[in-house]
Amino acid sequence: MELYQLRTFVVVAEEGHLTRAAERLFASQPTVSSHIKALEKELGVPLFLRTPRGMRLTETGRRLRDRAAIILKGAEELKREAQVLSKQLVGDVRLGLNTDAEFLRVVPLITTLADAHPGLNLQFVQSSSGSIQDELRNGTLDGGFIFGEPRTRDIIAIPLSETQFYGAYPASWESRVGKASLEKLAHVPWIHTAKDCPCQSLLDRAFDSQGLKIAKTTEVDGDEVTKVLVASGKGMALLREDEIKAANRPGYEVRSRELGISLNLCFAHLRRRETDPVMQAVVRTALRVWTDDEEE
Repeated sequence: MELYQLRTFVVVAEEGHLTRAAERLFASQPTVSSHIKALEKELGVPLFLRTPRGMRLTETGRRLRDRAAIILKGAEELKREAQVLSKQLVGDVRLGLNTDAEFLRVVPLITTLADAHPGLNLQFVQSSSGSIQDELRNGTLDGGFIFGEPRTRDIIAIPLSETQFYGAYPASWESRVGKASLEKLAHVPWIHTAKDCPCQSLLDRAFDSQGLKIAKTTEVDGDEVTKVLVASGKGMALLREDEIKAANRPGYEVRSRELGISLNLCFAHLRRRETDPVMQAVVRTALRVWTDDEEE
């Protein structure tokens, strides 16, 4: 039997469905099905019951799934040990970015990691805090930056820096926003960010605690669009100090007021990869980059 067959077996057992398993494995459904059939033929036992609702483990399948998971874990540990012994970390590392690259210090991250581990190749994907956690769990990302705490226990989030968010608004709204109460701010048009954004959740809770609901005018998924809309007078939004400065340009002044909203910027990865030498190298580098910059 092959490791890829065992990996397919475990993923199908976790998903209980061939289509979802195929998506996680980046394979076609017929390929996944053939892996399972070949493994069942070699082992001489049925692993799943095929039902209209999907794939259900047999009793034998349940017992063998645990053994397969142990074998796959051992194979991963063997690979990591070989990397340590070779003293050379090699491979591609896909990281999710939940905001702009400059704020996340991507350039010094690349430079510092390349100096210490030239065999590692960083690849970046623009996403959001919520989506990055989903992509960590389905295996499409190795790590990523998120705001706030992880949503599930199988993800570890290492704090890098506390980030303050402000209520940003066009200067022409100063009289109605500058010193307005939360109750008055609830009636001001707001630009909402992605639904899975923890910043938006904190903003909603701040108003909910006072029995208020904010007026939503537009929902966007992207910091750049939000800055342009605020500057153009389309609504208020939560922005960082650096984003507010970037939104200001001739003829479009953006101001801010404190709302008491802050979140930790964290580097996140799956808990099971905590001892992975590659992930340890990336985490050490991220911590070094953020520590060095804050000490300067």
